[in-house]
Amino acid sequence: MVTLVLKDVLVQKKVLGMALLYVFLFSFAMQGLGEYLPLAIISAVGYMFVMYSGAWDEKCNADKLWNSLPVPKWKIVAAKYLAVLIYVAAVSALVWIIFTVLPLAGIGDSLPRVRLDQAAVASGVVLGLSSLYLPLYFALGYMRSRVLNILIFSGSFSAAAVLPRVLDYKPSWAAFVAGGGPAVWGAAAALLVLVVGLSFWVSLLLYSRREF
Repeated sequence: MVTLVLKDVLVQKKVLGMALLYVFLFSFAMQGLGEYLPLAIISAVGYMFVMYSGAWDEKCNADKLWNSLPVPKWKIVAAKYLAVLIYVAAVSALVWIIFTVLPLAGIGDSLPRVRLDQAAVASGVVLGLSSLYLPLYFALGYMRSRVLNILIFSGSFSAAAVLPRVLDYKPSWAAFVAGGGPAVWGAAAALLVLVVGLSFWVSLLLYSRREF
């Protein structure tokens, strides 16, 4: 299991420079999001790593390799889900560093600070998006599922642009979430665990039926 997770993480060093560029560009292109900017960037770049992990596996025929070895399929599937949390943690640290360094260099003085709760919410966002995508990925492979991947990625940007405007109107659900405290966040976490668990089960079921 550890080897599988490390494989997914280490291949991402090939796109680390691109991730740095995306964080830098988004820091200025998406400043209209205000305090939600770190959340949006961490979510977008974190999910980008999910996309690229599938692309590298496709390019290197990793599925054929691992399925030719005595490796249980549940470990192959679980490694993808566990890697998502590492992606988000790494991107959160990257965003924090950039948002700290840029103001010290006299660039981006208006950048908001990166909070721990934003990284936690970003983890939930990326896990939620991945839970939609990964079952199809494990059923069809990267190339045949990339259309949905692009739609999810594009839709996340649209949601990021619309959310601040919605929250400006202070809808009742936003006030409920803001004032709900630990009970609301606990319920959200429980729902996320349920969604990820169901997604994992479906992914494993579909992956077990694939032939390589």
